[in-house]
Amino acid sequence: MAIDNELNPVIGIDLGTTFSAIARWDGRGPKAYNINRSGTTTLQSAFYHDSIKNENLVGAIAYKRGLTFPENMIVGVKRLMDDATQKIVLGGKTFSPIEISAEILKYIYSDVKDQYAGQLKSRRTVVTVPYYFKAHQCEHTRKAAELADINCSDILQEPIAASLAYSWQLVQDHPNEDYQENILVFDLGGGTFDLTLFRLEQSPKKLLFEVLATGGDDRLGGMDFDQKMIEILLAKGNLSLDGLDEKLRHKAVQKLTEAAIEAKHTLSGTQTANVIIPDVIPGQSIDITVNRAEFEVVLQPYVDKIEGIIEKLWDDSSLTPSDVNRVILAGSSSNIPRMKALLADMFGGTKKIYANNNLSLCVAEGAAMYAAYLDDREVFGREVEIRTRTCHNLGIETVGGQFYPLIRANRKTPCEQRQLFTTDVDYVSSLDINVYQGAAKLVKDNSLVGTVSINDLPKRLKGEIDITVTFKVNEEQMLSVTVETQGFRRSVGFNFT
Repeated sequence: MAIDNELNPVIGIDLGTTFSAIARWDGRGPKAYNINRSGTTTLQSAFYHDSIKNENLVGAIAYKRGLTFPENMIVGVKRLMDDATQKIVLGGKTFSPIEISAEILKYIYSDVKDQYAGQLKSRRTVVTVPYYFKAHQCEHTRKAAELADINCSDILQEPIAASLAYSWQLVQDHPNEDYQENILVFDLGGGTFDLTLFRLEQSPKKLLFEVLATGGDDRLGGMDFDQKMIEILLAKGNLSLDGLDEKLRHKAVQKLTEAAIEAKHTLSGTQTANVIIPDVIPGQSIDITVNRAEFEVVLQPYVDKIEGIIEKLWDDSSLTPSDVNRVILAGSSSNIPRMKALLADMFGGTKKIYANNNLSLCVAEGAAMYAAYLDDREVFGREVEIRTRTCHNLGIETVGGQFYPLIRANRKTPCEQRQLFTTDVDYVSSLDINVYQGAAKLVKDNSLVGTVSINDLPKRLKGEIDITVTFKVNEEQMLSVTVETQGFRRSVGFNFT
């Protein structure tokens, strides 16, 4: 077992869209830290810039301050991590998504340090991302950790973290048994949806995780459901925000959002929720009752979308729901009754559905476990092996801005693909091989991973130079691109996680 060191621990951080959490390995298992300044084990992923004091606020205080000055606050910045150049203006100051994410990470880490009089320093930290994140989104998360001065040794996909947390319970319950099952991780959080199908094999000597198929949507989650609830509140309250000036509209939206979230949570436990919002607009209030059936009607398009993603998973894996032994719930939005009902219908009841005691903590706890494993390979008393699959198509740009995939999504790693290309312009002396990730036919609609440049080509007519491009993806999701032509050879590595 790894040695526990409270002042020099191994740590896992779940950088969530709406809530974040932090945990450590205490030598016996994962343990979530209490975040003293929030009074809970989770931190609201809200950021506020106070232009008067020129200070940044994070967490519940940032969210509450944002109710009064919404133009200074942002939530859900994780959804913006695909564009690091995006300018977010809060209180007259401009931030990037990476900078705001760094502030959230810095806050949660410094809070833990303060509990140890500033003496704590993590010897290894793992930060999680959705499995469906593309390469640049993972890299932006890593940069945010660096900005926060966190010793980020690795980026781990959230469903793998959730599965590790579940598997640790299996190890405790069946320490010396051989155990095999297919696991579906259903991770529906505040802003993203991840679906990952694993094969788990446990023996006294080894834990094996083999990804069988993945799916998801990085623009689907609790924030979308909150917006639908807001539409219900406005309709039943006979109110409209049309024509309001920007400041009044911001304030109204924040009041509505807070009430919508509370109503959504209430409807997870009861059939009705009373919603009272004084002065949504000056002089106009809301005093209504919302029932669960009304909420489920507006959720149905999202349920249909989620069901479609799950159905595609069966096609990709050649499995059926009956082949799945266990469904692991992660993310707070998976607790919504309509989502549980969808899974119960698909899997013939609730017997296969497993939830951590706190859905908001299992990802951070799993990340802490993985950090412990990286720190000490004998931490679980057995080897841990993770076999992954590619989550997105990988390819290059060809003539006319077309996307040519070399490695398709859902390929088992490690994998390799080689393709022969040629020039389409006479007497070209140099080329940039642009590498992209995505599913669209045109590269402009996909994500640029990087570029491999080749120079000093012999001047030939178009079509007379052979260019061999080889893609290799290893178990750690590292892509290596090798370009060979006319005595020239160059290899470049791109790290997805």
